[in-house]
Amino acid sequence: MQQKYFNRFEIKYQISIVKRDDIIRHIKPLMELDPHVVNNHHYEVRSLYFDSPFKKSFFEKTNGIKTRVKLRIRYYPDFQNGDEELVFIELKKKNNENVSKNRILVPFGDAINILENKTPEAKNFYKNATPEDKANLNEIWYLYKRYYLQPVCLVCYDRQPYVAKIKNRFRITFDTNVRVRNYNFNLHIGSEGCKYVVSPNIAIMEIKFNSFIPNWAIQILQRNNVIQQKMSKFASGIEHTRSFGLV
Repeated sequence: MQQKYFNRFEIKYQISIVKRDDIIRHIKPLMELDPHVVNNHHYEVRSLYFDSPFKKSFFEKTNGIKTRVKLRIRYYPDFQNGDEELVFIELKKKNNENVSKNRILVPFGDAINILENKTPEAKNFYKNATPEDKANLNEIWYLYKRYYLQPVCLVCYDRQPYVAKIKNRFRITFDTNVRVRNYNFNLHIGSEGCKYVVSPNIAIMEIKFNSFIPNWAIQILQRNNVIQQKMSKFASGIEHTRSFGLV
């Protein structure tokens, strides 16, 4: 979970739980659970998304803008080192199916203060940051101030991730119990008060690869008759909470 930089393609599908189990059965000879999974099944992901008062990121997604960026804080409650709680402040950039992510790992309790930039926590973190983290922070701070970004929704879900046994940069993830709320943005609080973004009987499958999908994976997808279906947890979460009133 410590990786800070990604640049890859991501393709999404919405499938039934029955179909998910069929696909997992087919991929198991060639893929294995991500080693970060500690309970032999899944881990939880909680993401706090930010947007402008005029919902810039939301409307860029719903209007089909090909190149866009959004800010979020991502928390993995299952992966904490003792008493030290950490979160990622992350910029997710998208150009069609190409996704890049630049993120910095910060103390849980300092995340918002670091975003605010002029605080003692931000100054101290920046002083001790790597050159790469400083570059990411400068971009994050620019976007945060430029668009008056503020928290708009918290999305949480369970992720079951598989990696290829030979070339482990090829990944397939299955997300279930995708839920959202547009109040109480405390990342310590999980799904309490959340609404389902998709039915609990549906899994969001994502194919993630750097340059190509292995032929065996294409054959498994074709055999199971899955069809690409674009879906944004962030935009769907906003729609489900009806939190897009303008000022």
